[in-house]
Amino acid sequence: MFETIRWRCYAHAGDRRSAQRLVDRIEQLLPCPLETVEYARYWKFPELAELRLVSALACSTPEQALLTTLQLAWKIATPWSLLGCATGPLHEFEGIASANVGATFSVAGIEWMEFTVSDHHEGTAAETLA
Repeated sequence: MFETIRWRCYAHAGDRRSAQRLVDRIEQLLPCPLETVEYARYWKFPELAELRLVSALACSTPEQALLTTLQLAWKIATPWSLLGCATGPLHEFEGIASANVGATFSVAGIEWMEFTVSDHHEGTAAETLA
């Protein structure tokens, strides 16, 4: 079962409050709530915030999970580079959108974003990104 989408993004946000406003704008694009799991300054480019988010997915098949995730992701940015892995009974998909290679984001300030979807047990949101 594909239960959650894990999102990570780098965005221009000077502090936690402006980062939360950015997350709120992303959330307005989606039909499901986003949970902020982590906020930190990006060590490589301190002007960027690194945000880790999760949203519910609840899909039973890999095909349904990928299609649903892409439908959500395309509301945030286009295009996405996709990677997939199906090894035995486990499936994992990842997508990356980056402004420096031509992605256009619907929310101003995002420079790079990634999603990961997997059918192996992910635990709680806090355990997922620990």
